[in-house]
Formats: sequence, structure tokens, C-alpha cells
Amino acid sequence: MEYHSWLGFDEFHVILDNPIDDSEHVLRILNVPAKITVEVRPALDEYYDGLAGEEKLSRAQVWRELHLDRIAEWGLPIVDPLSMRQYLYLPAALNKYALRGEGWVSVIDVDEFIVLPGGRKITDVTTAAKMPRVRFLNFNFDFKERDPARPILQQHTQRWAREDIVAQGQGWDTRVKSIVRYDAAVPMASVHGISRGWFETLEPEIGRLHHYKVSGHGVPVLPFCVEDRAAADAFRVSEDPHSHL
Repeated sequence: MEYHSWLGFDEFHVILDNPIDDSEHVLRILNVPAKITVEVRPALDEYYDGLAGEEKLSRAQVWRELHLDRIAEWGLPIVDPLSMRQYLYLPAALNKYALRGEGWVSVIDVDEFIVLPGGRKITDVTTAAKMPRVRFLNFNFDFKERDPARPILQQHTQRWAREDIVAQGQGWDTRVKSIVRYDAAVPMASVHGISRGWFETLEPEIGRLHHYKVSGHGVPVLPFCVEDRAAADAFRVSEDPHSHL
């Protein structure tokens, strides 16, 4: 949240799904130049935290078979209890923004960072937008051997190459994260595109998504062959108090 507020995001609506740590307390005392709304949801259905990738996949497959009718009725890309909870909780939050005037909204997971090389701010993207939906291409980063004492952005700088993602295909070549105008935010279609309709996709040199996703759980094994320090450099600048002047 500190990082994205430095990019220019001025409001955060955080949904905590059955938190079992001190996340709520940390968020409520966080000092960032942005409005923060914290919404805590109680436990609902199954949770797969701590399970190995293969066991998660097996449990999710059984869960989908038991809920085939409900998934078909919703018509949304629900694949497990977590995605079901996302489509229960997120549309209500998006509706609040859809009723406002001018503005843009994005749905960002805790392991995702929008990166704008060259010192750009998010208003540079939204001001230049020709469509009501702007998409950032997804790049997964090597997330092995994490040191919890060090910031993620500083210690993980190896990512997939775009040409390997395109060669892999299977939807990974079109995987994105979007920022959309308030009046185009609903009805929600997915956590990636947010809603259906006209959109533009940024060149990665202008803006992209850095995704620090744990390997497994359906993630293709691609080489982390590109050294990318754009997010690390932005994080370093954002920590400099003079960078806000």
C-alpha cells in the first residue's frame, strides 16, 4: 500500500478474508497519504492455506464437482472456494465506486504490484487512456528462497520473458491486471479484466504487472531469465522522503 500510494493511488479498500494474523491492526495504523477502508470478512467455506500445490489442486477439483450447478448459474470464472469468495465480496465494493463521479479503480491482490517504469505515476496512465479499461500485462517473478526480513521488491528481480509467455500460451499470454473507469467497473466479469468492454493494453515498457506468485497450482514452469529491477528501483525511490517533494 505504501508502494501503490507512491504511484498515486489515493484510496484503498482492503477486504480481509478471515484474517488469522495482525493484518487488520497493521492496516489501521498504516501511515500513507491515502484513505484506507478495511473490511473484515468471517470464515466461509474451505481454506487451503499451508497445503502443497498438488493437494490444493485435488481439493479444488473435488470442490468444483460438488458446486457445478452453482458455478454454472453464476457464469463467472470460479475455480475454488477462494475465487468464490472473491466474486461474493468484490462486486459489492466495486458498486460503491461505480456510483461515484470521475475516477479509476483496480483490483490488486496482495502479491501483485503495478509497475510504471521511468518514474511514471498512475495518473499518467489514466490521463492518456483512450479506452475506459487499461490493461497491464502479467509477469511472474521467481519467488523462491524468500527472506521475510527484506522487502519483496528488493530481493526478487528475476522474471519471465515475454516471448516465453507468448510461446506458452494457454491464457498466460493474455493474463492481465486492469484499471477501469468508475462508470465501467460493473458488472464484474473477472478479477483480471474487472468488466467486459472496450480496452487497451499497455506496452510493458509503459506499465506492467509484477506478480510474486508461489510456483505450482497450475503455474507453468518457465525460466526466470530476465533481470528486472524496475519495481525495486521504484520502491527505493518511494522510501526516500525527498522523493515526495
